[in-house]
Amino acid sequence: MSDSESIKKMLRSVLQSSKEGVNIQSLQFEYRSLCGENIPLRKLGFLNLEDYLRSIPSVVRLDYHNGELRCYAGVCSETAHIAQLVARQKSSKRSGCSQIVNCKMRRIASDPYMRQYGMLVTVEVTERSTLYDKTVVQRRLIQLLKKYCSGLWISKLPTVFSEMFKQQLPPQALNDLEKWTDVCMVEKSCSTKGDFLVYPPLPSSSAPQSSLSEGPSTSSLNSCPYPPVKSCAAILPADVCQRLKELLSKYTNGLWVHALPKLFLDAYKAPFPELFMDKLSLLPDLCTVEYPIPHDGKKAIIYAPMRVKLEGTASTHSQNTRSDQLPSGLEVTGPVVPACLVHPSMQYPSVLVTDAKSSNIVTIRYVGEDYSTAQEAMEDAMLSLYEQSTTVQPLSELAVGQLVAVKGENGNDLTRAQVIKVTNNIIKVYYLDHGFAAEIPLENLLPLHHDFLSLPFQATNVRLAGLEAFSSHPAVLSCLEKVAVGKILLMEILGSSTHPNDLPEVLLYDTSQDDDININSVCLKELQDKTMNNPLTVNSIYQGVCVTNICAEGIVFCQLPSRGTTRLSKLLEETEAFLFSQMTSEYLVSKPFNGKMCLTCYKDKWCRAEITNLHGNRVIEVVLIDLGVMATVEVTELREIPPLFLQDFALIPPQAIKCRLVDVTVPEGDWSLEIVSWLKNAVLGVDDCKMKHKEGILVYMYLFVAADHEDMHQSINHKLSDPELWQTLNGKKGCTATGSKDTDLTLIHVLNHSLITFPFCCIFQLGQNMDVYVPAACHPGYFVLQPWQDLHKLVVLMGQMMLYYNQTVTTTTGQIKKGDIYAAKIGKNWYRAVVKGILSNGLISIYELDHGKHELMRSSFLRPLIEEFRQLPFQAIIAQLAGKPTFCVPKCQWSEATSLVFRNHVEKQALVAQIENIQDESDVPEELWERKLTVYLVDTKVDDKDLWIHTLMGDMCSEPSSPT
Repeated sequence: MSDSESIKKMLRSVLQSSKEGVNIQSLQFEYRSLCGENIPLRKLGFLNLEDYLRSIPSVVRLDYHNGELRCYAGVCSETAHIAQLVARQKSSKRSGCSQIVNCKMRRIASDPYMRQYGMLVTVEVTERSTLYDKTVVQRRLIQLLKKYCSGLWISKLPTVFSEMFKQQLPPQALNDLEKWTDVCMVEKSCSTKGDFLVYPPLPSSSAPQSSLSEGPSTSSLNSCPYPPVKSCAAILPADVCQRLKELLSKYTNGLWVHALPKLFLDAYKAPFPELFMDKLSLLPDLCTVEYPIPHDGKKAIIYAPMRVKLEGTASTHSQNTRSDQLPSGLEVTGPVVPACLVHPSMQYPSVLVTDAKSSNIVTIRYVGEDYSTAQEAMEDAMLSLYEQSTTVQPLSELAVGQLVAVKGENGNDLTRAQVIKVTNNIIKVYYLDHGFAAEIPLENLLPLHHDFLSLPFQATNVRLAGLEAFSSHPAVLSCLEKVAVGKILLMEILGSSTHPNDLPEVLLYDTSQDDDININSVCLKELQDKTMNNPLTVNSIYQGVCVTNICAEGIVFCQLPSRGTTRLSKLLEETEAFLFSQMTSEYLVSKPFNGKMCLTCYKDKWCRAEITNLHGNRVIEVVLIDLGVMATVEVTELREIPPLFLQDFALIPPQAIKCRLVDVTVPEGDWSLEIVSWLKNAVLGVDDCKMKHKEGILVYMYLFVAADHEDMHQSINHKLSDPELWQTLNGKKGCTATGSKDTDLTLIHVLNHSLITFPFCCIFQLGQNMDVYVPAACHPGYFVLQPWQDLHKLVVLMGQMMLYYNQTVTTTTGQIKKGDIYAAKIGKNWYRAVVKGILSNGLISIYELDHGKHELMRSSFLRPLIEEFRQLPFQAIIAQLAGKPTFCVPKCQWSEATSLVFRNHVEKQALVAQIENIQDESDVPEELWERKLTVYLVDTKVDDKDLWIHTLMGDMCSEPSSPT
């Protein structure tokens, strides 16, 4: 296909995705979003876009709408069949009336697995008849909720209703539930799950509605198998209720029920009544209990009631709306005030840092289409209007707080500003879109036309998380000026503020280096007193060395005697005594974030910890900075550093020194577990090791244990370089288990090699619509779906796997075989995976059963998948795109351009899938999880602008060719 024809097809795809057409000024941007490049006008022989578009009337139709030139897709015979397909959306393989699908996305509050996309897709299908007998449905719902008086997930309601009454629940009834307050209560889950809970209505003084009881079946359903819902005071003592509410208010994303007794004891120095642990689900006015892992009550999660959370959110929102101030610090004087700036929905927006008065007042501008791009377009429009107008005159009278338009020095630009100081002919203004102040001559000020007040002012203030106690420290301000001001960075918004005058709390990242740099952490490190460390000199001997950790990659962490270690030990003892004396939940970590400094217990002692990664809302990765130990903990195990000790802790640099042993090689693939265990037994816990610093920035050393440092043959280095030691240890390879948990490896081995039948991810029906997430996509003939509804369960499961496998060290038992299922460590996460093959170089080919990706890895990263982690069905569903016969042709060669466009539209996106066909089980080549669906995909991010992916691909793609 020629470049010209390819561009036409791409352009047609852009235009067909918009029902109202595309503004000609936005067309290049839309085309670039699809293809990654602009339309090459000069290459096509045109000087401007309009001339090119008018030359291809079969592709583009130009028309004026509301005074602007818009582009619409031209209609031709080539695309007529696609229009018919969109109109019908009916499979030729089944009978029945056509369905009109209205797809919309509903926002979710918080999901650790999907925070970047911030959308939940919900499909509503309007069928031939939406009428139903509401009285009958309400009567049956009352009976059903008598049985499920502790609540029922709304996603399970149709199935339970069908099983109980042998009749389908009308889809429209699900939309009407919230209106039937006398029949049920509907609450949204506090977890990352986009689901709702349905409860019986709260008890009232009025008599029960006996008139709604139905026929003979009523008598068998009147008795509730669970105790009736009671107030918390009737079950728990009042002080316990109050303290439990305090804990749940700290952990707004929920906490594990199994962690509640210890957390309660640590916070209030009193035991939680174990007698009431099984009754928490009966107290909807106190808490909500969820069971994300099937058949495992120990993994339940407890939340504050949704109504409490919603009340707090509404209160915070109203307060923040009232207290929103401009970065200039002044209120606007004038009849028209622009709307407040709305923060982007994306998790990591790009921002330009324009000023930093302190870490609590950092001025930024958002970079993006709805922000900086919109501002530039507005300023161009301002310049055009003011140049054409002959009536605009410089201002003669000014007042502090007045909004003005400011001409640039050369007169080629205009921008919005606010007067902040008036002295003679020199006026000081604050540029409200650019975030800085400057002195301007009076003649450069013009009245600001009200037409240019619709766009919110673009400069806004934020505060940096973790630096509140040092917001105006000279070292922090100097660091911000050096690493942040004037640079475009990525920003992470941690959440809405809880006080009316608080600014959004954020983290800033510099992504210009190989590794992302956390600006908040860099500023905090500037406070450290480097003189507290013991300076190292090459070829010097150091006694009293404490080896704190040994890593498989050959890194040894040591502590040397210094002022810092002495002061740190004393501070930790004082902090432990202080925390033990407090009866409060104040020091629980309720808002963890990357780079946060806090405390945690390690081997029954408090130590400093820096958060390095968050897995969901409850599983945290930390590094113990004074020991060099990486650990995975629950958020309930972290404590805030008390303000009394915060300044002292900030001064002490990390006391763990990163070292390597001289003359000891680390083989490819790191040291074996046996070598690491031998080395730990030799040096960990020894009171007085000696270290000889050899050279380099990374400390290369000789390590001695109770030996003469002059005799190198007595060093650990020499012993570890002995080949006989390696042969001896490698000969002992087998089942090894260390850590905080007991593991029956024999049972694991049996489980792993036994024939276990796993259920197919969901029970599907032809024509069914479901909300999905696409974790991986190759081309229209092969991509992977995950049911959105169960994503939260997968997040919880992966968090549990992180805790288990990072705290329990086991070697893989027996011989690895193709088809066996393991837990596989890829990066920092653990995944459920099946072995697809073993390569001749020893690498293992695995397939991620929940994410649908293929990986190569060493066998040392595989662990037995215990029965606890085999309960949740595998979440990856293999699929192919419906809508065109060639999409489903096996073994086709798709062009890279076609595959790239498809991936850009569907990969890592929340979409709607409509099932067209289900592969028969007899046609599945090997395992049940390889069963394939044929689906239509719909992107419903924009209201009234649904994009059917098959129309996009069917129009732009040529026939895929079979491999030669």
